[in-house]
Amino acid sequence: MNVTGETYTLSGTDSAYTLQQSAVTFPSSTQSNRAVRVQALSASTQPAKALKASQRRKPVGASTEFYEPSDALYSKTEAIFWTAKGEVFEDGMESAFSRKLSYFVKKYSEDALEAITRLIVCEEVDPEIAGEALRWLGRVDHAESYEYRRWLLERSLSLSSTRVRDGAILGLASMDDRRAIPYLKIAIKKEQCSELKADMESVLEQLES
Repeated sequence: MNVTGETYTLSGTDSAYTLQQSAVTFPSSTQSNRAVRVQALSASTQPAKALKASQRRKPVGASTEFYEPSDALYSKTEAIFWTAKGEVFEDGMESAFSRKLSYFVKKYSEDALEAITRLIVCEEVDPEIAGEALRWLGRVDHAESYEYRRWLLERSLSLSSTRVRDGAILGLASMDDRRAIPYLKIAIKKEQCSELKADMESVLEQLES
């Protein structure tokens, strides 16, 4: 059963997008199950340094309860991913989706990354679109969200989809940040896809050189 909610899409030119309401239909399970999946994310799934002080919850015992993106922002993020369905992505080429995503990150910074993280890490979006997002998150020229984006790429190396892991590898290659080396080494030991393992080793060699 599907339900139609008040959601948003991005429209406009490549350099300036405006948020508009749109009747995008989402599966009912997207909204009803999101809270359950969010609760399953442990305190280790978000970078403490990336979260703004005003968004951090005080630790209770050994655990930390994390800030939940607002429903409005989460709906805008969902719309960007859902409206990308059917879009053809070409290696190294910008797409309507990548331009919208880059604009969204630059406008909302870490707030946008929190919502994007929920969608990708909880595997709520199409793996091909998630992989494309990760590829371009490694290329976005935005210093304020850099640490959060790098963390999300490192975290995504362990997700179940090969397309998502491939996107994370390419994103880290674009960042060219040596701090990703320990995470790549761990991922290489666990990777069962020989092609992806070879790609990881290539990026590791790039970072160590």
